[in-house]
Amino acid sequence: MQYQKINSGDTVIEFHNNWLGEETVIVKGQVVSKKSSILGIDHKFSVQEKGKEVRFILTTKVDANMQVLLDLRRNGKKVVEDLPVKWGWMPKTPKNLPKQQGIQKLMAYKLEEALVDFKEALKENDEDPEIYFHLACAYSVLERTQDGFEALRKAVEHNLPNTEMILNHDMLAFLRLHDAFEDFFASGFKKYDKKMMS
Repeated sequence: MQYQKINSGDTVIEFHNNWLGEETVIVKGQVVSKKSSILGIDHKFSVQEKGKEVRFILTTKVDANMQVLLDLRRNGKKVVEDLPVKWGWMPKTPKNLPKQQGIQKLMAYKLEEALVDFKEALKENDEDPEIYFHLACAYSVLERTQDGFEALRKAVEHNLPNTEMILNHDMLAFLRLHDAFEDFFASGFKKYDKKMMS
């Protein structure tokens, strides 16, 4: 097994490669690319940093000694070249148990209980964009508009990797139908009109 971590701007990229040539790229605990390769391949993905999209291409390649190397392009500019991938295991990250319990309760529509778990999860990691996203889902179903908009704002502020989820997730339908959503969307999910929340 091989593992490497790269920091670029506010983004931490984890690369994992196993003996079968299966390559996995992880950002903020989410798999952003998974491909199989023997001699190298491009992993293309985008992340949000401070509300702006950043495009990455992580290229794997093999040198004459069969050492796996990484190149990283950020918005088209090469920022890492020929970084050797170390032998070792991907570190185990401790799971945020209240977050996991909250997700299970959210899926079971035990919304008030899910809110309690998500608020507890924020005590363990108040920078996890997924917790804010799931809070927004619960608030939306409960028709708590301002709380929902604020949770989405914080999810994006904390670099939610895929803002398309906001436009597509079923549980957020109530928020998307609100009169303030169009302007909220246009602002990149940074500002909403609190006067329209009542």
